[in-house]
Amino acid sequence: MFDPAEKSDQAVVLFVDDDAPNRQAFQAAFRKVFQVLTAGNREEAWAFLRSRKVDVVIADERMPGTAGHELLKQVKESFPTIRRMVVTGYSDIQAVIKAVNEAGIVRYFPKPWNVDEIARAVRDAYSEIRSEQEQKALHAQLLESNRQLEFALRQRLLS
Repeated sequence: MFDPAEKSDQAVVLFVDDDAPNRQAFQAAFRKVFQVLTAGNREEAWAFLRSRKVDVVIADERMPGTAGHELLKQVKESFPTIRRMVVTGYSDIQAVIKAVNEAGIVRYFPKPWNVDEIARAVRDAYSEIRSEQEQKALHAQLLESNRQLEFALRQRLLS
């Protein structure tokens, strides 16, 4: 589970799967690589999304109630900066197409998933997120500097 005392330079990953052994396996495989949150359904996932910073959501495609691509579509609509990925044990190409087209997933993983592949994909996604955040911060600084320069120029012209 999430430990706020852990280093903040690690990605926070929410893994959503209705199968408890899959959640336990994911937690065991990745707990030292990034901060792992696990949820068994949409409601549990949403509780994390509303209360914690999450960088990446990885959802199983076939879950009762809400399919993975449907959950990820909702994540995209409410939390567009979160990277979305899907895993499935089935070769259902239509579900993958829906996940790409509707949910904007950045990666698809077949089950059984490969630990190195997921770790690399999460690191890449987190690196992109951090770059985007730095770019936004620099843009905000540039706008503020421009505003200050315009103010100083107006003051100079008026005096």
